[in-house]
Amino acid sequence: MRIARSFRAILSSVVLGTAAVCMLSSLARPATAAPVAPQKELDFTASELRLFKDPESGKHYWYMTYDVVNNTGKEVRFAPRIDLVVDDGRILAQGDGVSSGAVRQLKKYLKNELLEDQFEILGEVLPGKEHAKSGLVVFRADDLEPTELFVMVQGLSRETKKEPHPKTGEPVVLRKTVEISYLVPGDPKPRGSTTYPIVNQRWIFR
Repeated sequence: MRIARSFRAILSSVVLGTAAVCMLSSLARPATAAPVAPQKELDFTASELRLFKDPESGKHYWYMTYDVVNNTGKEVRFAPRIDLVVDDGRILAQGDGVSSGAVRQLKKYLKNELLEDQFEILGEVLPGKEHAKSGLVVFRADDLEPTELFVMVQGLSRETKKEPHPKTGEPVVLRKTVEISYLVPGDPKPRGSTTYPIVNQRWIFR
């Protein structure tokens, strides 16, 4: 009978020890994160870049057109922020310093009745290619010597991330942005037939 009791005690210790090991193992195992659904963005197709000279004022403007298609499956509000970054570091906002007369002349020259300027295009975009919107983007050209220009487009995605500020260390919210790089070799010509090609287009956080 003593042997039986001793055997039961040993068996009980083994069972408890195994349970403890299993519990510790499960605690040490990292929790599996739930899969994150990918963010759906608006499809953005940009044209090549052109230079326009206003015959009335003699001022120069960079301009491009684009199409935006909503393939997210639901209605999305479109309020883009579009900037031009010059290779010397200057940042120019769409429409800043651009006369309404220059915009009217460009729309007349392009002969596209569906083309909308930065204010007209604001609003809801319905799903599907049949509800695509076409936009006109115009920037003032302060000088005609850049070799590369970058167009930054925000408002196509709601995805963001936080990064520490490089100087202060404070968290900064960065937004998913389309960066379009244009090459401007030689002296740019203010002719509608002269285009400056896209050399790269990618998503970045800015």
